[in-house]
Amino acid sequence: MAINIHTSHRLLLALSAGTYLILVYLCAVWPAMVEQTAMEALPRPDHGELVARGREVYKSFNCVTCHTQQIRGDARRAYAVDDRVVVPVLEADARFGREVATRAEEYAWQDPVFMGTQRIGPDLSSTGRRLPESQWHYWHLYDPKSVSPGSVMPPHRFLFTSKEPSGDTSAYHEEVIVIAGLGVQGDRLWATPDAVALVEYILSLNREFLEVEGLGR
Repeated sequence: MAINIHTSHRLLLALSAGTYLILVYLCAVWPAMVEQTAMEALPRPDHGELVARGREVYKSFNCVTCHTQQIRGDARRAYAVDDRVVVPVLEADARFGREVATRAEEYAWQDPVFMGTQRIGPDLSSTGRRLPESQWHYWHLYDPKSVSPGSVMPPHRFLFTSKEPSGDTSAYHEEVIVIAGLGVQGDRLWATPDAVALVEYILSLNREFLEVEGLGR
């Protein structure tokens, strides 16, 4: 007696489940494996222990709530360079100083990925190029309005100390140049190890891989 799909519940269930599994593999598993293999072929960035610590500080402060690390692209203006498609920056993101939209390669070896969802603060994916001075970032962390009038970012004064560090702490503490409007009690200020690490991490966000591949900034 022939098996009829209309009368065999087991066959109907097996065909449905098999089709579902095949589609999952083709649409999700296989593309993910291909992408993972491509990412693993990229060199692992070696920014050092301090940057790694700063990334953890960034995560613990939940900076990703207000800051993105993704430059959106305008696919309508895409063009090819050496058989590779380059997507120009979306007009709304042009203020961040980038000419090329974020690519998947930027997130290789990152876990977790700090793409972000809210642009309450500026995008940070290229801050190391746009604002390369560590002192500026110390001022901004201590009192954002001192260097960025109108900023809604809360001060992070707890990352600083006015008491001169004792012992051999030169590798972790850094003296901050006190500027007018900073509101420092006294004339000397030091960035704590967490502040130094956080700033080093922010400065490491410079998209250097684009220059290596010759795809612009």
